[in-house]
Amino acid sequence: MAMFKTFLFSLLALAGALLALVLVTTVASWLPPLIGVHAGGAVQLGWDLAFTVLGGIAAVAFASYHAPCWPRSHGMGIWLLLAIASLWAAWDMGNEFPRWFVLLLVISLPLQLGIGLWVGARKWRTATSP
Repeated sequence: MAMFKTFLFSLLALAGALLALVLVTTVASWLPPLIGVHAGGAVQLGWDLAFTVLGGIAAVAFASYHAPCWPRSHGMGIWLLLAIASLWAAWDMGNEFPRWFVLLLVISLPLQLGIGLWVGARKWRTATSP
């Protein structure tokens, strides 16, 4: 029974991480008109990139924080999904976006993993430290 509970909580942590990603990117879509950022152009692309990175950090942190065990493995699993999706987008839609956007998206992947694990695994560091 304990193994099933751990498995279920692992799935919930991963699903919650994807939900966190969706929520952050949803905020990115409705917040710009409220603060006066106009659609289109480099400012909108920079805004989208910033929230994409924040969404990745939030997803990795959520998975790591709420994992019942092996927090870094949960964070890494979500990050691998994000990395595959980002690299696919860079490959598939690279000509539709400026080079700086695609380059920064790919460069931000290790940053998303590092910060997300640092934030998410804090619970584990403080719980096990003397």
